[in-house]
Amino acid sequence: MLYYKLLPQGHTATGTAYANQLQKLADAVRERRPEQASVHLLHDNARPHVAKEASDKLEDLVWDTVFHPPYFPDIAPLDYHLFRPLKAFLAKKKFIKIEGVERAVSDFFDSQFPQS
Repeated sequence: MLYYKLLPQGHTATGTAYANQLQKLADAVRERRPEQASVHLLHDNARPHVAKEASDKLEDLVWDTVFHPPYFPDIAPLDYHLFRPLKAFLAKKKFIKIEGVERAVSDFFDSQFPQS
């Protein structure tokens, strides 16, 4: 299952914001995959992800957290399969408003991970 959320323009990724997204992810997993016995979360050690609020939320959720190295020149190696095609998808597109960016990212994910 792919879950993503774009932060509103001007907002900062914080431990609290990340913990809130983890809860929304947990709710989405329960709703869409009620039979799912466990969750394996690919996780890095970016500051919001290791903040106390996020760590406490992960402990509450009792998820199996799989860590990978934090950075690799500009993105984590395990994200290449996702961000390289996204970069190609967005290449040469021009956006006037943030809603256009949001729609394009949503269209990309829908094309990569169609709902079954």
